[in-house]
Amino acid sequence: MTQQHLPSPISEKGLTLRSLNKHFGEQHVLRDVAFTAAPGEIVAVAGPSGAGKTTLGRLISGLEQADAGEVVLAGRDVVQLPPQKRHVAHMFESFALYPTLSAFDNVASPLRSPACREKPDAAAIRARVMELLELTEIAHLADRRPSDMSGGQKQRVALCRTLVQQPDVFILDEPIGHLDAKLRHKLRSEIRQRQKALAQPTLWLTPDVVEAMAVADRVVMLVDGGVRQIGQAQDLTLAPADMDVARLTGDPAMNLLQVQLHQHERQWWAGFEWGYTLVPFWLGQCLAETGSLSAHIGFLPAHTRVQPLTVAESEAPPEAGALRATVYGVEPFGKYTLLTLRIDEQRIRAKVAAHLPWQLEQPVHVFLPEQGLCLFHPQSGRLMPRGH
Repeated sequence: MTQQHLPSPISEKGLTLRSLNKHFGEQHVLRDVAFTAAPGEIVAVAGPSGAGKTTLGRLISGLEQADAGEVVLAGRDVVQLPPQKRHVAHMFESFALYPTLSAFDNVASPLRSPACREKPDAAAIRARVMELLELTEIAHLADRRPSDMSGGQKQRVALCRTLVQQPDVFILDEPIGHLDAKLRHKLRSEIRQRQKALAQPTLWLTPDVVEAMAVADRVVMLVDGGVRQIGQAQDLTLAPADMDVARLTGDPAMNLLQVQLHQHERQWWAGFEWGYTLVPFWLGQCLAETGSLSAHIGFLPAHTRVQPLTVAESEAPPEAGALRATVYGVEPFGKYTLLTLRIDEQRIRAKVAAHLPWQLEQPVHVFLPEQGLCLFHPQSGRLMPRGH
């Protein structure tokens, strides 16, 4: 990463990472990671297992040392400072609770530590601890030790112990992953509202990209140790930087359909086992410039229009711009139905109206969306602009 692409500190109370690199032996686990988080901003770092999310959090906390790069926190480059001098509130994926302390005392422990900058009195400690225990619905467990708690209860104690502090940055490593869906939804909203009112940035580390997009102001997509894309939920969903990001974002994720294009009489056609269908002119022109006519196109399930066919209609040539498919899976979700469709040997998904009686092996036509159609470079897999 060249110097002109390095982020500048956004504020004396924010977080700035510049070209962070980390190796474990021969494995390069973080590659030139750079981004910022403003005071009160929630930045989610999302990506698959092994992408480097936990290692990144440990580098910021000082529990691991970076091979190169800077961590600027509250106006200080803390990369050479020990963990206790960085003023980071870090919730660990493993919880790391004190086994002999109650839930209350685990949560209160950072406020009673000699390293605590605030020095609150006993009444202030009790008020802050109980507020968080009530927020996370475990106030009734205040006197219980970790050995007498479920995994989800221990996770909430660890979350409270982190949120009770007033650090320079919060790092939450999979903070609600062990909770049931209803409680996850509630706490996402409650924690977001609470953290947005603070003067410190929050990093939310999670493999769940849908969770990341729901809770964060911006999402950093980390894949294979490198930042692939930074943006708001809409940016990642509608214009993923590459096919890896496309596979990870959205609920369900973007469809990726491999097509082989052919030009005939100044028009571009995609060929399949059942024949050809017309595709937008710009698609063929952009792809032709790469020297290859085979690539993946992307489109969202919510933008995919499906038309049921009779047996007679399915045997006729498809409409212009239609793809011939069959229904492979039907998942009703109340307000909509999620279809899995088979096109030759490929699978795509579509969100469709719930009231239609879809059947397995039913023949259908699939229409590509006029807007929101993405083309990915056949060699690099990166999103190609329409004017390429």
